Amino acid sequence: AQLLAGTVFLIIFATVVLQAGLARQIANYLEVSPMRTLIIGGGRVGLSLAERLEQDGENVLLIDTDPDAVETARKRGLRAIEGDGTDADVLERAGASDAKTVIATSPDDDVNLLVCQLSKTTFGVEKIASRVNQPDNVDAFESLGVRAIDLSMATAWSLENVLARPSLSAWMNELGRTGDVQEIEVTAGDLVGKTIAELNAEIPDGCIVGLLTHQNGTTEVPTGDHRLRDGDRVTFLGQTDAVDRASKRFHPHD
Repeated sequence: AQLLAGTVFLIIFATVVLQAGLARQIANYLEVSPMRTLIIGGGRVGLSLAERLEQDGENVLLIDTDPDAVETARKRGLRAIEGDGTDADVLERAGASDAKTVIATSPDDDVNLLVCQLSKTTFGVEKIASRVNQPDNVDAFESLGVRAIDLSMATAWSLENVLARPSLSAWMNELGRTGDVQEIEVTAGDLVGKTIAELNAEIPDGCIVGLLTHQNGTTEVPTGDHRLRDGDRVTFLGQTDAVDRASKRFHPHD
């Protein structure tokens, strides 16, 4: 998971994704693809997330009603448009019909929920995630099949990590600056059926297999004896370049 300084939302987003076996810590969860990722909300969370995803090769478009937020994003090299993300016409012009992922990061839960509803029911977006500002609203998002990130839980989790697991917290900080974590589906047919030990030569130095997630949703820390099955997902941790090369070897197909 990526710990982006000052943004606990991104920490918990990445952590939830990792634990649930859904793909790519932020970017890992979203999988690199030429299809567009829409981020609704150009505040600190949306801006930080957009920058991270762009760095990981995503085709990101940020949408915000505030022209200053749009201008700030553009000055930082991001693609951004001014518009209301709860307006179906705006989403259509932004490419929602072809979007692979929509992420709502507004501080207003009503806005985020409407964005998620439109993305799912009108445009059929496969992957939708949202910041949730009030814990009581989490169920409403999850009932839509949205990956809901409870901001209050994110803050509590972050503080607990710093106090109870300082080494882990420091490691995540360092990983966010110099490393990466990616979860990918194994699509390289020649690797299926082999054990982790047998695959050691396929994994670059500076990278390890951290988690193995099976089709039934179970996730485990693999040993050398674990054997890859068809449909498994592998989570790589380590140096950015090594993780990228390992991911491309195990998942050569978009």
